[in-house]
Amino acid sequence: MELPGEKLVIKLWETITEKGIGSLLAPWQAIREGRARTEVRRQELLILAQAEKDAADVRAGRKQLRNDGVLMLTYNVEESGDGAARLIDGRVEPAIGLPLALKAAVRHAAVNEARIELNSAKAVFYAEEQLINDPQTPPEQGVDEDWLFTWRDYAGQVSADDLQRLWGSVLAGEVKSPGKYSLRTLEFLKMLSKSEAELISKLASYVIDGRVARDQQQYLDGVGLNFSKLLKMQDLGVISGIESLGLTTSYKTVVEGKFVKLLASDGKALLVEHEDPNRVLKLKAYILTDVGAQILGLGSFEPDQEYLRLIGKGIASEGFSVHLCDWCQTSESQGEYSNGELIAA
Repeated sequence: MELPGEKLVIKLWETITEKGIGSLLAPWQAIREGRARTEVRRQELLILAQAEKDAADVRAGRKQLRNDGVLMLTYNVEESGDGAARLIDGRVEPAIGLPLALKAAVRHAAVNEARIELNSAKAVFYAEEQLINDPQTPPEQGVDEDWLFTWRDYAGQVSADDLQRLWGSVLAGEVKSPGKYSLRTLEFLKMLSKSEAELISKLASYVIDGRVARDQQQYLDGVGLNFSKLLKMQDLGVISGIESLGLTTSYKTVVEGKFVKLLASDGKALLVEHEDPNRVLKLKAYILTDVGAQILGLGSFEPDQEYLRLIGKGIASEGFSVHLCDWCQTSESQGEYSNGELIAA
């Protein structure tokens, strides 16, 4: 049975395999229909784990890569001349010499390229994981070739699992909507540390309609997003308006005959309604930058529902009818809401 995101996954593999990216995983895609999906992905993980171990052994000198691509354990070998090398207690002790330096350079280049291939393959694995349950229709437009190779180079430099997931989300988002993530955003992610990524991930749970509600600063303090943390994210270029204590966003109705506005927060949303179509909803907030919006749109983050209820109560106190709903994004600009829970002032 076809999974919701199977067409997007096919689009992903069509995008990367023609460019030689994700080659460690590509052979397994051909047998996807012949085996259970969980079994295929288990085999993919085993392949990546073994490849990482082999690369570490080559880097440490425990194994050598022959010209025919076969890995051999390093045995007691002694060479003479300029390229002298002796194995002492299982370690290769090099002597000074140009031939040995060239061998070392070739080995270093091979190991580095293997590292890039392994890391980018893991990011592809996470991109597929994100797309498989996404019902969105694949776009006709393809991913730009220069963007794809830049992505591969940058994703290949990170080994931390959280950052590999982040790069996987970038690829998944670009496959769904080519041009969504700029090269500037890729450059931003390249310089991002693990601690900064964790801080941004925390912020994502408190973003609604591309904003962070300033009226709920006390609640944000309690979850670890105090003023200094928000200021740091402003310095990173993720959010703006911290020093000026935020801005006020005014919303008008999006339909005729009554006031209706939906404020989405990943898988949840606040549906705001009023019988008067001339009503204006005002929200005091810090605003995401363009790069910040792209970064926080990378993956699926669990919204803090208590935080959303507090915002909803504040809006309801101004006479609006507010429901906390489930939200499903079906395209770049559209979605569906369901299971509304009325929020009282």
